[in-house]
Amino acid sequence: MGSTKEPKGEANSPFLIPGLKFFTDPESNNRPRNLFSEKLHSDYHNNPETGYHIPFAPIGDPGNRRLKVITIGAGLAGVMVAYNIEKHCPNVEHVIYEKNPTVGGTWYQNRYPNAACDSPTCTYQFNFAVDPEWEKYQSGSDYLRDYVAKVVNKLDLEKYMTFDSRVIEARFDDNKGTWDVKIEQTASDGSKKTFTDDCDLLLGAVGILDRWEYPKIPGLESFKGRVIHSADRTKWEQYTKDKWANDEIAVIGSGASAYQVVPGMQPYAKKVHSFLRTPAWFFAPSSVFVGDPRPQDYTYTEEEKALFRKDHGAMLKHAKANESVLMMVFHDLLKPSSDHVFPFKHLTERTREWIKDDELFEKIIPSWSPGCRRITPGDPFMVAIQEPNVDVHFTGISRVDENGVFGDDGTYTACNTIICATGFDVSYRPPFPLIGLDNCDLRKEWHTVPAGYMGLMAPKIPNYIMYLGPNCPVENGSITGLLEAIVSYTVKVIKKMQRDNIKYFVPRQDVTDEFNDHAQSWFKGTVWEENCNAWYKNRKTGRVDAIWPGSALHFRDAIEDPRWEDMEIKYHSRNRFQYLGYGFAPVDLSTSPDADRSPYLKLENLDPRFYE
Repeated sequence: MGSTKEPKGEANSPFLIPGLKFFTDPESNNRPRNLFSEKLHSDYHNNPETGYHIPFAPIGDPGNRRLKVITIGAGLAGVMVAYNIEKHCPNVEHVIYEKNPTVGGTWYQNRYPNAACDSPTCTYQFNFAVDPEWEKYQSGSDYLRDYVAKVVNKLDLEKYMTFDSRVIEARFDDNKGTWDVKIEQTASDGSKKTFTDDCDLLLGAVGILDRWEYPKIPGLESFKGRVIHSADRTKWEQYTKDKWANDEIAVIGSGASAYQVVPGMQPYAKKVHSFLRTPAWFFAPSSVFVGDPRPQDYTYTEEEKALFRKDHGAMLKHAKANESVLMMVFHDLLKPSSDHVFPFKHLTERTREWIKDDELFEKIIPSWSPGCRRITPGDPFMVAIQEPNVDVHFTGISRVDENGVFGDDGTYTACNTIICATGFDVSYRPPFPLIGLDNCDLRKEWHTVPAGYMGLMAPKIPNYIMYLGPNCPVENGSITGLLEAIVSYTVKVIKKMQRDNIKYFVPRQDVTDEFNDHAQSWFKGTVWEENCNAWYKNRKTGRVDAIWPGSALHFRDAIEDPRWEDMEIKYHSRNRFQYLGYGFAPVDLSTSPDADRSPYLKLENLDPRFYE
């Protein structure tokens, strides 16, 4: 399990001085195969006065240090990490622990009727495995599960993954500079065992939309019929469409899941009651954006698929055009923008094209600006709610009794089934004790405010990178593009840890405070300061927890290179310059006739103007 590429340096190089003697640092607690502590010179290149010894370690060679990485989660982020560590990070052991029995993350879990991605399929792809076999313009969870599995199988990434293994605690050992990770593993017979693994770098890729939770509605537990959360896979496997025909179904929620569940169940159910406490804006690409959009229910033709299989350039052109539309949406979210009024007018007019009933139209238009809550595709929903077997209730639920639900407006609706499309725990608190320096447990630290560093890290939690942490740009652009940027950041962190023999790094508290001051100040003057009930915002304080202070492309630029000046860094050696090693670069020790000892001399560096 893990990547086992051999170091680049040549240990038997004739350029080494014969008879060199080495010893292992008796005080070292490094991982095995760390030349910084295992190849210390015993006879010279040392300072008797300080006791400092120089290791035989060619500068910059990843073979100098064996690094271990544990990733929590085998969803989109976990798969992307597996591919990139294998490709870019020699001498790194990588293990992924996944609580489910297979890959897929949120798409393994979410199997409610009509479950789908609310971004175009062509923008929801790994950049190293864009699939020409797109089924629909906005694909369902079945396709997305199959796509992730296809990537894992074709690229042989499952060897890094251990399934049915839930992380239940992670504790940082600041003496060793490693995480001790406790895992609960479930066998096929249902029995469980607990074991501990360790790593130098821990990656939290559990996802923000992973831990579903029921709404806290009085009396919900007294209901005699079915109560199903939209993300509860096991209950949907039992509650199939043949059982809906005689049911009156109450769907609670006004997010993407609810807008998919209602049209998914409407054709088969006796009656569907959609409870919308706070309706949302429905996405529609503006004609001012140059793109290549399709209707939301569009199915790709065999001719298009054949073209994409044959011409990957055409495939990427289509994907990039749609991605461009998603990126441009950001411009409409800034109030000072001269275009700010346009999306309100455009989306209102388009909703009117779909909603024919005057009363329904007036109630379904939100009172806040587009983007304050996530804009979601809603064409199928707008069709479904105008069918005779669907009633829309513009109210929340105050309480439930054994036979139905009471609205905040005092109405009562009898039903057989309650579907809670009410979202997830979006507190950003880890689902297990995550204990860093000074016994700091991030679950407790972020009990009220998830004040992280640049959407990636947290003070006092060393050697830990989050995927989709607080204030990541989840509002515009594709999620896979966002994840790719964080993976690239992670690869650079791994290389830095190996090169400099870093024991641990952690963002400073004062730097983190300044970032959060900047972010929360930036939100003033945007649509997110308006009074809307969005999962982006803390419902009690209104603080914006889930938006980056800028565009998705701005985020990519901001994290293109780690800002090491923002970190407190500790090294395994008491001398940080130990990474300079024996004074050789790896190429100095190479016996290859093709060894390039003048990398600065390149044909592409020659300026043609000089030769005119």
